[in-house]
Amino acid sequence: MQDTDDNTDMNVEAAPDDAEAHEPSAPQSPAFGPRSAPGDRWIKVAIYLVLVAIVAVAGYLGWTYYGDYKIASTQSVAARAVANLEKVVAKAPSDPQARVQLAEALMANNQSDDAIAQLEAALKLSKDNITALTDLGLIAMDRREWKKAETYWLQLVQLLSGAEMSNKDQRLADVYYYLGTTLVEQQRYEEAVANLKQSVLIKRDSSPVHYMLSVAYQRLDLPEMQRQELDTVVAFDPKQAQANYDLGLLDLSAGDTAEAAELFRIAADNAPSGVTAPQEQLAKLGTASDRLADAQKLASSQPKKALSEARIAAALDPANADAVSLVANLWEKNGDAKRAQNAWERLLELVPGDSTATAAIKRLSATTK
Repeated sequence: MQDTDDNTDMNVEAAPDDAEAHEPSAPQSPAFGPRSAPGDRWIKVAIYLVLVAIVAVAGYLGWTYYGDYKIASTQSVAARAVANLEKVVAKAPSDPQARVQLAEALMANNQSDDAIAQLEAALKLSKDNITALTDLGLIAMDRREWKKAETYWLQLVQLLSGAEMSNKDQRLADVYYYLGTTLVEQQRYEEAVANLKQSVLIKRDSSPVHYMLSVAYQRLDLPEMQRQELDTVVAFDPKQAQANYDLGLLDLSAGDTAEAAELFRIAADNAPSGVTAPQEQLAKLGTASDRLADAQKLASSQPKKALSEARIAAALDPANADAVSLVANLWEKNGDAKRAQNAWERLLELVPGDSTATAAIKRLSATTK
């Protein structure tokens, strides 16, 4: 598959040296692009010390993780680790785990050929070494060697599926995820869905897997299934920028411009520096002042249409107190007490102590409990 010029390259920023491995709440390095883009810009592998962190662009414009851990060190630390682990391997050349750890440090130091040599040496010592096979699969993905990566994932599925408690093995969940994403890259979308679902059966709350499923469903032209997976992603992480952006595109194509605008605003506010696609989508909707003026004209005669215009205005300029106030009033006028209360609370953030907002929140709190 060919990369498209519209997608943005990833920039991976290392976490502080003392960062601990944990499942992230949101992707770290997104890349946005047009919905119609036929290609993908995938994979950035970063292995720091004994942590494998894969931050990847997935889908027609999106990103997700190929791993569940944050980067936990810097290039200089990886270089020091290489030197230290080379001494360990020299003293214990028959220790496969020492070779795996050295390989991961080498990969962090951009020495992938040397890393492969160490991993293959580890496999000669321990032919079913799960970590070595996983690292080789990840390196193959980084190199876009999809068939080779698939071979490693299938081997790991066979090894891990036969283990006791395999239905709860997080490693197997990850392998199904890696296999599914590899199949997406090979345009084998039905197979990808099947394997990604296997991952979800083990680890149901994995936002990256649900996002990758949304990509596969988009490629299969199943927008409702795509939306369902994206809704799951934002249920886990409401501020996940890429999923909000994708949902915004779906709503825009469905004609719900106000909902799309609010989703693009979330994406714009939470996307990393340099990512401009969400803001570009917002810019296409005009100016906040024009939208607000239209909303004010329609407020009495067409409150539903006025609400849509006001919501767009507030998305375009979230600091505009007049737009937010009108959204709050119109939500209340249109009978949605909960969303009205949320809007009044937003206004109170913008204008602390506002008496109208304070009274409205007190009034609505009684009806939304």
